[in-house]
Amino acid sequence: MLKVVGASWLQTRISTYILITVALLGIGAIILGEFGHVEQDGTYSATVTWNHKGGYRIDFWGQGNDLTAVPLHAARAYYKTGIFEHGWSYIEIETSSKYPDTVQAYAAGLLEGSLTWQLIHHHWYNTVKAECETKAAECRKLTRYLRDNTAVIRERAELLDSTDPFWHMVRLFYTQLDGLEAGWKFAVRRSRVSVSLESEDFLWLALASDIPGFQQVFNISDIPMNSMIYFKSLPRDNLEPLIVIGHNTAASYTQMLRLVKKYTFGYHMLPSLKTAALIPSRSIVMSSYPGALSSRDEFYIMRGENRELIVTGTSLLTTNQSEWSFLHPKDHVMLSVRLMTANRLATNGQSWFDTIYHQNGGASAIQWITFEPRSTTILLVEQLPSVTVAMNYTKEFKKAGYISYVGISNFPNVNDIVQPAKKDINAWKTRLARLQENITTFGQFRNMMRGCSQEDCTAKNQNSKLDPLQELTYRGDLEDEPLSYGIIDTKILTIDTDGFEVFETISGPATSQSRIPFKWSERFPNISHVGHPDTLNFESVTPKWVWV
Repeated sequence: MLKVVGASWLQTRISTYILITVALLGIGAIILGEFGHVEQDGTYSATVTWNHKGGYRIDFWGQGNDLTAVPLHAARAYYKTGIFEHGWSYIEIETSSKYPDTVQAYAAGLLEGSLTWQLIHHHWYNTVKAECETKAAECRKLTRYLRDNTAVIRERAELLDSTDPFWHMVRLFYTQLDGLEAGWKFAVRRSRVSVSLESEDFLWLALASDIPGFQQVFNISDIPMNSMIYFKSLPRDNLEPLIVIGHNTAASYTQMLRLVKKYTFGYHMLPSLKTAALIPSRSIVMSSYPGALSSRDEFYIMRGENRELIVTGTSLLTTNQSEWSFLHPKDHVMLSVRLMTANRLATNGQSWFDTIYHQNGGASAIQWITFEPRSTTILLVEQLPSVTVAMNYTKEFKKAGYISYVGISNFPNVNDIVQPAKKDINAWKTRLARLQENITTFGQFRNMMRGCSQEDCTAKNQNSKLDPLQELTYRGDLEDEPLSYGIIDTKILTIDTDGFEVFETISGPATSQSRIPFKWSERFPNISHVGHPDTLNFESVTPKWVWV
């Protein structure tokens, strides 16, 4: 007990109580103040330190931090969820080139797994678990295939990464995955919740770009993962035209737990810190999903020293997948791994193509477009497990002022293999061309990507049948017999000759043309959507990154 000199026993007791009360009030004010600040902030940050003796340590900084002051160490990250405000969460991860690449990769995984652990579990529960409950045998076969392939490729990467930049990046992909799993499990233990995931679950989530094709091959799901890509040149007075790129993703509505990610990694071309140069692409921004280590939407923005590169993709339309899918575990590197390898090593569209072509295989048929802002060079790439072809499309774009792709092949030899659904393709291409004729502003372009405000694009498409050659903003939930499939987002990027200008994202099915907002409780109450907002009716948002 505190003794007050010269005071009576009662006075001493009263003084003590007053001091204790003041102290408690002070502590309470701090706690309440912090919690109030937390509610307004919602941005969680963390760092990873590493040394040879102690290994890895994650330090969680909580919320309300000055992110520019968060120390880098081996890696740092912040995570902010806005799922219920605007439909997106964000994570930015930066690693230090002063540390070995494997340390950087593992540390980056630790941060992503630990900060987004709840989102990862929700996404797994809504997708992998939900799909495999009714297709248990098929999922076991696919899981075994993924596991066998991973074992072979990881062993090869261990042998070759010291001399080959391709295999060095492959090794780092799986090292990051190891960290992701370890970070997730650490966060679960720290949170004292009783949930668990197996290593194969993390592999399934991480190989996001491969899974849609494999799900069809293994008869797990026939729901396509498709996109619509639009490039448009917008005129400007006394300036070079502004290039605007739009990308709509169509997928199952269960996929609408979304993350925009920015990876800024200090990787080297080879493991040696002293002699190896840094990789060309210092940072990669992508629309993605919880637990995924590639985009899956196939929308990537890369930055390096005095260079930028944009890569967008969509599935090729095909009815003949069994004829060209080659499932040999020892013969190829997974598409997700090759993608991130190509993204990191590319200096231009041609070098990106050279890398994505290497160790090709799997079950995906993809149409890619690469764009180099400074030279306005456009490369069209089409990729099957059996063939990868490319052509320079720069002149065609400059002449027409636009290009659009929905998975219709431009190469006769590819068309012969995939055998797309019989459809009046020329009429569809004519319609796409007509949509963009009167578009001269960014606002008009955004309206088109979210529902087509032009006179020839009306609300009639609400009742269209499920068709790969669908309208830009198809919504299966508005069919007479509702389908849990449709456009789930829009990404729009504007570019001039100096680089990127504006990047904005819009989450959820489009509500233009007087369409009602998407609502889970009214259309699909029995389909798992843990962590989703009930109603998706969001405006566009622009990601704001902190670290260069």
